Amino acid sequence: MAEGFIEFTTGLEEEELPEINKMPEDWDTYVTLLDDEKALIMVDLEVAKVAPVLAYKHLLGIQFAFKNPTEDGFYTAEEQDRLFEIEDRIAQVYRDEAHAKHVASITTGGARMMYFYADDDTYLAGLVGKMASEFGDYDFNYMLDKDAPWNFYFNVVYPSLLDMQIMKNRRMIRLMAEQGEDLNQVREVTHWFFFNNGASRKQASVRLRDGGCEILDDNFFDERVPEYNFGMRVLIKHNMTQEKMLEVTYALYDFIERYDGIYDGWNIIPDGDPEKAFV
Repeated sequence: MAEGFIEFTTGLEEEELPEINKMPEDWDTYVTLLDDEKALIMVDLEVAKVAPVLAYKHLLGIQFAFKNPTEDGFYTAEEQDRLFEIEDRIAQVYRDEAHAKHVASITTGGARMMYFYADDDTYLAGLVGKMASEFGDYDFNYMLDKDAPWNFYFNVVYPSLLDMQIMKNRRMIRLMAEQGEDLNQVREVTHWFFFNNGASRKQASVRLRDGGCEILDDNFFDERVPEYNFGMRVLIKHNMTQEKMLEVTYALYDFIERYDGIYDGWNIIPDGDPEKAFV
């Protein structure tokens, strides 16, 4: 135990941790607006595969304020390492001593709020005091609520379809870069769309063709997509830089909303080999 840390424990052994705290994690981040303020949300996407865990009905938010926030309410590079240290320690303590599950963190307005779900609220408030004692140079606050359906997780921090696509883009572009792909190279990229009726699909197809896109297939039906069975594949030529993919994604989401459809991402088949496909 590091010097200065206060012992406050339930006596829970590692092998006794609930299954929800043993499952793999899949953290990612996105930027959005909350209450008209810019917010950086970090969320564990893996939790969505099992949530809501009804026994974990207690929602805790523990907040610590930055010392020198930027104009947009985020932290500076100089303070970053210290903030990461605090966050790691809080996550460890709440996992080990309250067997709470860390599901998200929100950075906005000059502070970071970490969110946990727990099956017992006995130790949640007391551990805030422990954190405040260990990091006495920071101001802490907290909130407690009951949220058995996990409404906060699904309705506040879980990404929208657009935010999710941007995160997928970022991951795939990173993978391409790691494999030595030239991201500035203009490629033939297949984009996928689905509609809830054939008329909307046809209208969208005509508009995309008029805009210079190549329609690969606007006449297939996919029963695996609930309520949006009418599919369309479109070929668009562009490079794969983060900036370009952000521009293309926003444009396609804006376009598809006019036709009551959904955008379902993209794929590339390098050299015509499906085994090498980026999807």
